[in-house]
Amino acid sequence: MTTTTHESGRNYGALLDWSLTSDDYIRHRPGYPDDYFHHLQHFGIGLAGQQILDLGAGTGNLSIPFARQGAYVTAVDLSQGQIDAARERAEGEKLSLRFIISGAEDAPVEEAHFDAVSASMCWGYFDTSRIVDKVRKVLRPDGLLMISSIIWLSNDNDITRRTEEIVARHNEHFTTRGSIRDSPVIPDWSANTFQLKTYHQYIAPLTFTRESWRGRLRASKWIGAALSLEKAEAFDIELAEVLEIIAPEQFEINHTIRIQVFQVSA
Repeated sequence: MTTTTHESGRNYGALLDWSLTSDDYIRHRPGYPDDYFHHLQHFGIGLAGQQILDLGAGTGNLSIPFARQGAYVTAVDLSQGQIDAARERAEGEKLSLRFIISGAEDAPVEEAHFDAVSASMCWGYFDTSRIVDKVRKVLRPDGLLMISSIIWLSNDNDITRRTEEIVARHNEHFTTRGSIRDSPVIPDWSANTFQLKTYHQYIAPLTFTRESWRGRLRASKWIGAALSLEKAEAFDIELAEVLEIIAPEQFEINHTIRIQVFQVSA
């Protein structure tokens, strides 16, 4: 994912180094379930033959499934480690993607070239004063912008509650995670440039083991990408001790999946 943000005057994303957690990201960070990609295809994104620009591509959790479906994918990320991991995954599946190491706002890509631009778990890190115009320029006239997230539900069970308590002790910047949103939000940045075409939200239970839940937390912006190796290890030890007490070997964590699809305003 890219690592700069100017949202509400904060710049937490600029402090992150996703390369530090690429291994855990590949092994333990859950991708979207299959039905997510079925939804996207229904919304016109991820179709065979499409030109897709995947911003904040990370280790390829969108880029690689899109390529499997026959799309021509350009994956952009600021992190060398994340792009290296995505490239290795693609080569392992003999998929052909274009990889670019760059901030999203400065990505050297063609104008009026893409049928869709995707941004998963990263839009808030971008400088909206620049990225909105960038996306508008690279999209074809009927192109789509898709922004999505997959976030565990806070206070859904004792595992998420206790996990968040531990994260907050180790990272003072932590803010609580997802909740169910009752109605779609039309962001201010979309005014006069993009119109909301589709908003879709649903709850998906994802299965974890104690080990994979620990890995998922290490592969987060609060721990592995933000803390020193020593501090991340201290967090991991504390979480492991708590999970041994409160969690079965395998369990489900409910996640909110949100999808927003925008089209350039006429």
